[in-house]
Amino acid sequence: MRKYEMILAGILTVMIMGFLTGCTGSLFKNMGSFEPSTTATQNFEKFVINDDYNYYLTGSDVYPVAIFGLKKAYIIDSDEDLWKKIDPKQEVMSELVTNMQLRALSCCLQGMHGHDILDNHGRKIGEWYSLLSLIIGIKIKEDGKVVIYPPTDNNDVKRYQGRDYPTMF
Repeated sequence: MRKYEMILAGILTVMIMGFLTGCTGSLFKNMGSFEPSTTATQNFEKFVINDDYNYYLTGSDVYPVAIFGLKKAYIIDSDEDLWKKIDPKQEVMSELVTNMQLRALSCCLQGMHGHDILDNHGRKIGEWYSLLSLIIGIKIKEDGKVVIYPPTDNNDVKRYQGRDYPTMF
């Protein structure tokens, strides 16, 4: 009898794992990703403007938490308050990137890093620039719409924005 119970438990375990894998796969099938990229870092740090991209920022207009360029074929399908479209001029990019670098170094002893933004098929659709420690996500929808989730409000973001005050107690 013990042998049959072990076989039944094994079959049940395999079935549950298969079910969970199937559900997870369908849940994340439209998720894009962010891949660290030396080229993206250099593009932002050299203030290169890609004419095929629309540029956006989140956070302060002076010290953005992140800047990204997204291919013009894609539309941001998120709350308009999260992402502000910016003028794609080298002078604007120069000021924003320089401010971000100075703030990141002074508050967090970190540098900024670039990432390639990839769609759910692994194709590059843009470039991202921010602190390396940010937790971000992207979902690809139909008709060229994308949802880019804002960075998680972690301790690095709080320090970067000057909201991490030491307590006296």
